[in-house]
Amino acid sequence: MSAVAGVPAPATARRPARTVAVRLGAVVAAALVLAVIHVPGRPRTLCLFRAVTGLPCPFCGGTTAIADLGRGRPLAALLASPLSLGLVLGWPFVATGRRPRWWSDRRVRVGVTVAALVAAEVWQLLRFGVVTF
Repeated sequence: MSAVAGVPAPATARRPARTVAVRLGAVVAAALVLAVIHVPGRPRTLCLFRAVTGLPCPFCGGTTAIADLGRGRPLAALLASPLSLGLVLGWPFVATGRRPRWWSDRRVRVGVTVAALVAAEVWQLLRFGVVTF
């Protein structure tokens, strides 16, 4: 049972090890598949935001990051898209344990999310040479 009386805990909370293993397997499989796939004539971008504005989005480079991870190049993956890489590597552990106490404050959650998106966007703008120092 969960902390709320009478409400069953989610299945992921009851079997965290199995959930993490299955999700990690999915991440590894996706990384390996993306590492070997090359689509000739692929459009320059699949990102609607980038196609419309010409600017990279905070998630730009996500596919490249996961493909680099599948090729055994973790630094290249991190440089391609730190946000996407963090999300993909963190996903197997979502809802498998207790959340930190600070996460229960909505303002903190929104602040952390906005800060991560802004940092990722600044990184992409620097990476694509839109902004330089």
